[in-house]
Amino acid sequence: MEKQRAMAFIKSVGLVLVLAAGIGSAQASTTQLGTLSAGDYSFSSYVSPGHSFNNFVRFRLDDAAQVTSFIGSLELSFASFSLLGIDNFSASLQKLGSGGFQTLSTAAGDGLSFNDLLAPGRYRIALSGDSSGLLGGFYQGALHVAAVPEADTWIMLLVGFGIVLYQLRRKQRSIEMEPLAT
Repeated sequence: MEKQRAMAFIKSVGLVLVLAAGIGSAQASTTQLGTLSAGDYSFSSYVSPGHSFNNFVRFRLDDAAQVTSFIGSLELSFASFSLLGIDNFSASLQKLGSGGFQTLSTAAGDGLSFNDLLAPGRYRIALSGDSSGLLGGFYQGALHVAAVPEADTWIMLLVGFGIVLYQLRRKQRSIEMEPLAT
């Protein structure tokens, strides 16, 4: 009988430990944006109360692009109670290389932003923080992708500019050579 009580007590303690571990556990999710072209993209996530999170937003670029992003957490409080909030909020922009993801830039605090010229490849934004609100935490982000002209476009632009300068100089010389009327 004593042995059965001890086993029941151990099971009860084990169940309490498992439940307690679940309260402050970490959450992780991945948002796939796919292949990005010029345009605007958005993402968001809710974090349960008392949880830490390590989330990823993945995307791919087939061409070089200027990528601007802004990520912010929604802070909502009533009186002195924090209803929605995220503490230790940070983000890092990472590119997939031969040895895995390498960090290109990192930001921390509220209102995280990146503005980078990115080469073709696979990228992710790693987001982490701790839900501090009574109802949890919420963040949202936006990416703006602007196409970057290719090298042949720049060459054509420079050649056109050179032709215009040549014509202006030629016109100026012809005006200088004309005799003045007396």
